[in-house]
Amino acid sequence: MEKTFNNYWNANHKKFMGEIKYDGWLEKWLFEIKKDDKILELGCGLGNNAKFLQERGFTELATDLSEVALESVKNYCPGIEIRCLDLTQPFPFKDDSFDVIIADLCLHYFSDQMTKKIMAEIRRVLKNGGKLYARVNSVDDINHGAGQGEKLEENYYYVEGYNKRFFDKHDIEKYFGYIGNCQFNNAIMKRYEKEKELIEVRAECLK
Repeated sequence: MEKTFNNYWNANHKKFMGEIKYDGWLEKWLFEIKKDDKILELGCGLGNNAKFLQERGFTELATDLSEVALESVKNYCPGIEIRCLDLTQPFPFKDDSFDVIIADLCLHYFSDQMTKKIMAEIRRVLKNGGKLYARVNSVDDINHGAGQGEKLEENYYYVEGYNKRFFDKHDIEKYFGYIGNCQFNNAIMKRYEKEKELIEVRAECLK
């Protein structure tokens, strides 16, 4: 991936260093996650989800492209395993490695072709029956650029300094359906200055 992408996220994360804010979106899924499950988080950011899970007795492998993000996770989640991971490259894991994958606000920055490749990698490293829990931009997220900027593809724009994809029902079924059975719902996140319209997704891997 281009160096500029890493620079973009390092600079973005530096703005919020020291702020661990989780909103409990994973709470409703904890009943089906076992304490000994192998959990992978993609795009872990500063450690919001890692901290949430660690406080509840779960352990994950936290991954991100940004060194700033990984340093934050190291500081706020002592003992957690971290790894630098570029989502646009093949994942450095064997097939069927994980019971659970978490991808919070990290899967909506890519072209149609690349999004499909990432979903294929997620499916590959998930065990049969494994779960993906994700949140992505909604097409209703006008506070954060939906339908604005330069259109690159359907529901995909260059806006606010970077490429962003915004998902509708068709997109959810198109991309996440490749993994297996998926269910989804609209949600609002209030962690930012402006409310963010999201789609929450649970996909169960079928092989």
